[in-house]
Amino acid sequence: MKSNSIGFLKIKMYSLIEKMSDVELKKAWEYLKILHYDNFMMAAIQQSKRSHKPGDIFTEEEALQILDFDKEDS
Repeated sequence: MKSNSIGFLKIKMYSLIEKMSDVELKKAWEYLKILHYDNFMMAAIQQSKRSHKPGDIFTEEEALQILDFDKEDS
């Protein structure tokens, strides 16, 4: 996407946010958080498919470390 398009989208987004009530903003934020977490998990799953082979076994602690490391990179 071009920077002009992104700038235009930001302006439109701010305009939309200003028109929303507090209740609508809270609900929208809840949906956005869920989508963000889903996107993060999907990216972690895709990364694990590229970096780990069938038969690789991790302890729970190792798996959490990998997820935390990937989270810091994004």
